[in-house]
Amino acid sequence: MFHLPEVLTQCRIAESKTLERNSLIYSQGESAQVFYFLQQGLVGLYHSLENGKETLIRLYHTNQYFGFRTLFSGTSYHCTARVLQDAEIIRIHPVSQAVFLAENPQFSQYLIKQLANELYDAEHRLTNTAYKRSYDRVVEAITNLTENYPNYPWTYREVAEFCGCETETAIRISRELKKQGILDKSQRHLRICE
Repeated sequence: MFHLPEVLTQCRIAESKTLERNSLIYSQGESAQVFYFLQQGLVGLYHSLENGKETLIRLYHTNQYFGFRTLFSGTSYHCTARVLQDAEIIRIHPVSQAVFLAENPQFSQYLIKQLANELYDAEHRLTNTAYKRSYDRVVEAITNLTENYPNYPWTYREVAEFCGCETETAIRISRELKKQGILDKSQRHLRICE
């Protein structure tokens, strides 16, 4: 059952704030004091390696909560959250985490379900990275991203980050897919042919 922030108790809720594309919401390594509700838009979580390379770990879309895992685990953010499409975001600050979770039991169950779904997705992607060829991972990533987020102009770099390969590999495979008629040649951004 979906819960809007307005029904939550034992927390302070900040008014919706509009953030433009590429706006930073929080950075990898920061400590968490709040979590977020995405009223509208698209947000990407990026993990940076020591060599500076970024990986697109997860995507959040309209009516999803994010940042709660770090807040409730008492750790620092393991990723950077950045706006991919202009977003309206609400900040939720529990007065006390224990009281907040106890006073919002249905919402707590909702967060556990979201967490379980995210873990399932992460395990699935990890297995794909370990056992599928780059070609299959790129095709699956393009299909997944363009079907689930059709209004976003996906780039080769983002597809590569999402499926765990180099940008050059995503470009090479996408060229093959265009030659085979799987990807639309007439579109500037990646689109599967209808």
